Amino acid sequence: MLKVSEDLLTKSRIAEALGTNPMRVTRFIDRNKINVVKKEGKRELYKLTDFNALKEELNSPEANKEAKSHGFSKDDYILTLKKQLEEQKLQYEQVLKSKDETISSLRETIATSQKSYDDMKDQLAVKDEQIFSLTKLTNNAQTLNLVDKDPKRIQAAHSDAETKPEQSSSSEETDDSTKKPPKKHWWQFGK
Repeated sequence: MLKVSEDLLTKSRIAEALGTNPMRVTRFIDRNKINVVKKEGKRELYKLTDFNALKEELNSPEANKEAKSHGFSKDDYILTLKKQLEEQKLQYEQVLKSKDETISSLRETIATSQKSYDDMKDQLAVKDEQIFSLTKLTNNAQTLNLVDKDPKRIQAAHSDAETKPEQSSSSEETDDSTKKPPKKHWWQFGK
């Protein structure tokens, strides 16, 4: 500490001499209305002896307790920041865990949807087979119905189906008497 004398000092030098911070010195000046002794440019100079009351205030045990309860050291700030970082890390890990759970849930949903899709495809294949079988049965029923009504028609239908398209076209050429004249279109009427 600097010795107490009639020297003129700035606020920061006074704070250094008394072992406190410049803000506390400024508050003491405002509270006790201490006047500036001299100004050198922007610097305000005070007598150190005007701050004996502040020195006594700082040395009292109550002031030390109050300073400890209100003041934070760098270590306190570091510990506080470490705690905040640990809390943020825990929150981040919880977010990651939640994200992983969401992803696994979505994968299960996709697998279930894929299984449902495959089941639907199988059901559609069964439906197609049933339709094919039903169509066959319907054709057979119609054929049986025709046989009951007119057996000659069924023989003609079978013979027409068994003959080749070339043979049927040649038979049509020979039987011109049953053939109808070709239909005329509108552009052919002028000819």
